[in-house]
Amino acid sequence: MSKTIVDLFQSRVKDGFYQSPLGRMRVEYSSDATRIAEYARSRFTRSRLVRTMIAEFHLSRNSLVVSDDDHVKWLKPLFLSHLAVDGTMPQMARTILMAALPAPPPDSPPVTINISDELIRETYRAMLDKVLKVDLREPLDEYIKATRFRHATRPMVLEGLMYSLNLHRLLLRPLLYALEWLFFRRTRYMQRISRKLEKLIATQAIAREGSWLTTLQQLRDQGKLTDAQVNGEVTSMLVASFSLSSALGSALLCLAALPRYQRLIHDEPDFARYFVMEVLRLYPPFRQFGYERLADEQGGKCPVAASGEFVISTYALHRKADHWDRPHKFFPERFLDPDAAKGFRYLPFGMGKRLCPGRWFSLALLEEAVKYVCSDDSHIILARRDRLPTGHRGCLVSFAIDDSLTYQAKDKAS
Repeated sequence: MSKTIVDLFQSRVKDGFYQSPLGRMRVEYSSDATRIAEYARSRFTRSRLVRTMIAEFHLSRNSLVVSDDDHVKWLKPLFLSHLAVDGTMPQMARTILMAALPAPPPDSPPVTINISDELIRETYRAMLDKVLKVDLREPLDEYIKATRFRHATRPMVLEGLMYSLNLHRLLLRPLLYALEWLFFRRTRYMQRISRKLEKLIATQAIAREGSWLTTLQQLRDQGKLTDAQVNGEVTSMLVASFSLSSALGSALLCLAALPRYQRLIHDEPDFARYFVMEVLRLYPPFRQFGYERLADEQGGKCPVAASGEFVISTYALHRKADHWDRPHKFFPERFLDPDAAKGFRYLPFGMGKRLCPGRWFSLALLEEAVKYVCSDDSHIILARRDRLPTGHRGCLVSFAIDDSLTYQAKDKAS
């Protein structure tokens, strides 16, 4: 008997089929690499359920992240052409860390901060600079500096329930807004911030020649994009900042808890790649990805058992004993084996044609940030934490429950 979809987004559900309370939607939930590989051989796209959830968190229904496959197919190459991973990445990583973790005065006591919100702000500013490629006039820059970017995201179990009860339909939007006002005030807060940022960027950002923003505006002027789609791509900079900050925060907390890796990466900077891969294994920012089979080649429909939406639990997949030796142990050395991440058991960025378009950019930024913190050039020293981080369960983007990080200024003379 199918379990209810209310249980699907709990933290420790088992593989199986989940049924809508109304009986109109069936979802297969899997953390088995063999089953995922079998599914990957079919023709599929991002699922309606997950697209709806992402759209609610994403604050926009008009971007590469949540749009349909045809839109993604022609716009994605243009985006990637503006996302080259080049020599600016080390400076970008350093800029984010120096702003998020400002060095205290020399000889002052260590400073403790909650790192997540600070990283979101500074990563967002860096994304506007290096990806959207705009210069910020003072009103916009001051607004970003003064705004608190709150990292909590709405529980996915409630999103799934609202979706399965069709509360996302247009006629029922007033009811959904009432639920958001009662239970998701932090999300409503970020929606207001996002709308404000869209307006400020439209009026207070100076697009550089050949920038991604300039390209988007030209496509709009040619009638190929709407104003809503341009705003959606602008807002995606903020969404990317959430996921990048989640991963970067987890990496810093792991470095603080395991100082031996600080020494190892100091001596062998290339090891930062394996360290980041292990961070993404144990602490994937997106804990679940969802897909949906397309019609078969003859245009017919797949049977219900095959065509229901397919949700992959990245968190469970990455910690499954069938796929990993000592799955709960933080052990970056496992990725020294070139085959360690093969076989659909390691999917921090999803799979198929709906893979995260910025995955190589994200990996490069995370690696350079880890290298910098462990280098002689770092402006800070991380204090030892007594434990590894624990991520929030059941949220679309997972941040550490305890994200307090203690550090002090590095004595350059030493």
